[in-house]
Amino acid sequence: MAAVSASSSEPKLRGGSLLLHGGAVVSNEGAWDARQTGVSFERLGYYREGAFLAVEGVVTAVGDERDVREALRELPAGKRRHVVELSLNGRVLLPGFVDAHTHPLYVGDREPDFNARLQGERPVLGMAYTVEQTRAAPQTLREEALGAHLRTMFRHGTTTAEVKTGYDLRTDGELELLRTIAAVAARRAVPRVVATLTGPHTHSPEYPDDDAFVDALIEQTLPHAHAAGALYADAFCEPGYFTVEQTRRYLLAARAAGLRLRLHCDEFADGGAAALAAELAIDAADHLNCMDPGAIPGLARAGTVAVLCPATLWYMDVPKAAPARALLDAGVPVALATDFNPGTAPCASLQMAAHLGRRLLGLSPAEVLMAITTVAARSLRARAGTLEVGARADAVVLEMSHPRELGWSFGTNLATAVVAAGEVYT
Repeated sequence: MAAVSASSSEPKLRGGSLLLHGGAVVSNEGAWDARQTGVSFERLGYYREGAFLAVEGVVTAVGDERDVREALRELPAGKRRHVVELSLNGRVLLPGFVDAHTHPLYVGDREPDFNARLQGERPVLGMAYTVEQTRAAPQTLREEALGAHLRTMFRHGTTTAEVKTGYDLRTDGELELLRTIAAVAARRAVPRVVATLTGPHTHSPEYPDDDAFVDALIEQTLPHAHAAGALYADAFCEPGYFTVEQTRRYLLAARAAGLRLRLHCDEFADGGAAALAAELAIDAADHLNCMDPGAIPGLARAGTVAVLCPATLWYMDVPKAAPARALLDAGVPVALATDFNPGTAPCASLQMAAHLGRRLLGLSPAEVLMAITTVAARSLRARAGTLEVGARADAVVLEMSHPRELGWSFGTNLATAVVAAGEVYT
């Protein structure tokens, strides 16, 4: 299988029925009830000479090649004749990656901010510039930008992604961003998308203060968000942005409007957001670099997933990292995400996040695999990141000889093929 094409949006293999064999396979069959800390690939479902069978886009068998071939022989003849066999040629097959925190719906670059930081200066543009550019862009340009960003994520192995709004802020604009997400997500060669309304993302110039802005979001935006495609609501709870009380009001209103909850927590300073996440028992508490460690037991009791974003640490030189090992040891599931955005993490690759998860957060390769598959999926309440029988057949073929290489190398795309609902993109 050749490297995934930078331009193709059509699958090499259609129909969703295929047999992949001749390489190592990790199925994640054992991931749902596995304790993440110290987990092994064997516990997750590792087959050194493995195979994977999908029929009409659904996983039908996975395991040792001999057993999978037996399952193929047992298929009705009408289904069996449509199955296409492809060799992994000694590569590794993993479940498709799940990115649980991204901001890819934006227009305009923030390279001047990057350059300013390199010179030891304050950023010259900031998030307000991205809001300005995204607001001003015609709908066709917004769709083009989002499509390009999602295709890049897909080519690196991400088959499911959370996608946030937050770069318009106005009611009509945010709802239009949700509709844009839905339109682009229907295309080929992009991840399946879980849409999040990130209303309180930064200060809105239309309002005299953040209290008035949050009031407007509650009264005008949240009642229409679900109909526009949002499954989640999020906010940026951080000193200098939105307070715990403002965030609490917004999230409770979002829950009442039928949305599930996730939260940017204590990314650059401790503002008490992690404790709020535990109090509200939300699905995902993200970043957590500067969280109060005293909030960890509450997150564990609440069943909240910690979605950590190491690319942001690396890009922004954040001096303090999220306490990944303490979270894991306390029983808090840890996901890794890219935080793909133009200002603080222009990184679309979960392969890079996997490397930084090992390098900066001290996770093992098997812990990392759970973090970018089943744990990330749990934070989204999505059935994804697994090759267990009955799951949608989403997978990635990586130029590796053993899954322990996950997160070892960096700076290149190791995905030689991406499988989405059994269709193969190369």
